Amino acid sequence: MSQAKRTAVFGAGARVLPPSAALLSGALLLTAAVGCGISDDNGNGVARGTSTSLPGGTTSAASATPAKPGTLEGFSSPESVVFAGDRWFISNIGAKQEPTAKDGDGFLTELSSVGTLTARKAVPRQGDPALNAPKGMAYTANRLFVADIDRVVGYDVDSGAQVFEAPLGGDQPALLNDITLADPRTLLVTDSLRGAVYRMDLETKKFDPVATGIPGANGIALESSGKTAYVAASGTDFKGGDLWRLDLTQNPVVPQRVGAVHGVLDGIAVLANGELVISDWAGSGSTPGTVTVHRPDGSEVAKVSLPENLHGPADFTVDPAGRNLWIPAMPDNRVLVVQLLESAVGGTSSSATTTSGSPVVTTVVPTVPTTTTTAQAPSPAPATTP
Repeated sequence: MSQAKRTAVFGAGARVLPPSAALLSGALLLTAAVGCGISDDNGNGVARGTSTSLPGGTTSAASATPAKPGTLEGFSSPESVVFAGDRWFISNIGAKQEPTAKDGDGFLTELSSVGTLTARKAVPRQGDPALNAPKGMAYTANRLFVADIDRVVGYDVDSGAQVFEAPLGGDQPALLNDITLADPRTLLVTDSLRGAVYRMDLETKKFDPVATGIPGANGIALESSGKTAYVAASGTDFKGGDLWRLDLTQNPVVPQRVGAVHGVLDGIAVLANGELVISDWAGSGSTPGTVTVHRPDGSEVAKVSLPENLHGPADFTVDPAGRNLWIPAMPDNRVLVVQLLESAVGGTSSSATTTSGSPVVTTVVPTVPTTTTTAQAPSPAPATTP
């Protein structure tokens, strides 16, 4: 995984400001960050790991408090979020939101651990081979791996240099979409167009099919034992798919539908208590997306409260503390950090109910605008569902 931008998901002790005050505060934060060596849009002049000025004082990336709920804007079709050591990376498909176009306009954005901008275009570095439409990511051994249409590319997270490339091969159209780490030398990778899941060996760079027959295979996550994987599917032509369970101890692996979970499913995560968090585009156009929590049998136990105008929730991640979701809203060109109710993270999420008995995950709905160094994102106009 999956686990940006502009500035300001506030650190510990920060106040939630009214909109007018928040705009001013965000501007001051951006100014302070630039003074500490933040890069320009080409990724030049980055002082990685330096201190950044935050509300309440100066804090270093290595020891920073996890980011608090808020909204980060100014992306280019953000698709996936991953936490890598002491920093966040967000994959950007590009301005045109074309998930299969080899147009060279994709990039990864880097943030500090508290959510302040380090480099809008951290990867690829200027002069390095281009990225086309980067999507799901995984991190291991100081390397960041990203799915890019029909290949997996790897980068050193400190230097930003490309250190790995593994082409999928084959004659059929492919759309490598999400990645999860199976073990230190193996990735599990989904292919939405071929409806498949592969094992990819990081040493041999070889792709081996694990399972097929999963239309629109999209997000993938492992439960704690590593023996079971769950796949959230978008369906044929991204018109609606199902939740699938893969028993990785089987040979061959036979995908099993899980409950009645259905939608234009995208991201998925397994919580500490074994429950599943799933994002659903819920259509296209002006239809808002959803994020829901389910038991392993597929029964829904909670809904994550989101802003009414959030569209295209894609390959989100859960922060290392298990408290917040980082959700890319691809058509909106923004990333939201929303808080899971504690009982849904470490206990029994079914205890999170409204007075009417309907389960709900309480969140701090982001209300803090974020300043950007570029023009604001255009109005939502979803076209495709990567």
